[in-house]
Amino acid sequence: MNDILKNQKMVIIGANGAIGENFLGKAIEQGAKCVAIGRNAPKHKVPFFSADVTSLNDFTSAANKAISALGNIDIVINFAGTHHKPMDISLDEASELLSEYNRVMGVNLTGAFIITMIFGKQMVAQRKGHIIHLCSNASRLSLYGSYAYNMSKHGLEGLVKTAASQFAPYGVRVNGVAPGTVETALNKKLLRSNTGENYSLRASSILAHTPTKKFATLDGISETILATCIPQKHLTGNIIFCDDGYNIEGHSWPEGNAALYGQPDELDELLANIDRVATL
Repeated sequence: MNDILKNQKMVIIGANGAIGENFLGKAIEQGAKCVAIGRNAPKHKVPFFSADVTSLNDFTSAANKAISALGNIDIVINFAGTHHKPMDISLDEASELLSEYNRVMGVNLTGAFIITMIFGKQMVAQRKGHIIHLCSNASRLSLYGSYAYNMSKHGLEGLVKTAASQFAPYGVRVNGVAPGTVETALNKKLLRSNTGENYSLRASSILAHTPTKKFATLDGISETILATCIPQKHLTGNIIFCDDGYNIEGHSWPEGNAALYGQPDELDELLANIDRVATL
C-alpha cells in the first residue's frame, strides 16, 4: 500500500490529534496532496486553514479555501472528535450535563454533518469523491456513563449510511472507520499501572473481552484508513471496525469504570489533553 495516495488530493480535518497526525504523516510519505483544516495546525507542514467545525460559516470559509487550493478533491477524512467524563444522570447537575452534552454533540455529530454537507456538495458536483469519518466502536456498545459520546457515535454511523445512500448516484462514497481503544501517550495513565509495566483494571477489563487480547496502535488504525482509501466501486455506507474484535464481545466494562472513577485527577488531566489535541 505504498502508493495508494500518490497524487490524491485530500482534505484532512482534525489532523492535530494523535490518529489524524499519524495518518497525515503517512499520506505525505505516499505523495498525497494534503490540506488540513482544524482549530490547531498539525505538526506536519501542509497548507492549513483554521476553523471551528461546529460553526457553519467558519467551516464553510475554510472549506472554500481548501477547494481553491486543491481544485477537485478526491478524499476528505474527518478526524475531529472529543469525549467527556462519565456522566451520572441521577446525581450530576442537569445544567452541567447538558453543557457537556452540547459540546460533545457539537463536535462529534453536528461538525460531521457540516463537513458532509459542504464537501458532499462539492463532490456531487465533481461526480466523484470519498468522505471518511472516524467513527468508534461505541456505536455498537454501551460505554458506561458516556451518554453524549455514545449518542454522537451512534448518530455518526447513521450519517454515514444516509449520506452514502444519497450520494451514491453521483459517484460519491461515504464510509466510516471505527477504532476501539488505542494505546497512545495520552491515555497511558488510564491503561497502565503507575509503573507503566502492567495494565490497569480498566484496561484488563477491556482486554478480557477483546479476542486478540491487544489494543490497537496508531499505525494499525492508519493502515485501516489507507485500505479504505483504495478506490473501491462497491464500498460505501460501511463502518469498518478496527478494534481487535472488541465489538464482537464488547461490554460496558463496569469494573474498569469503577477504577476510572477512583482516579479523578488522572482522568481530569487526560480529558484536558484530549480536548486540546483531539478536537479541532
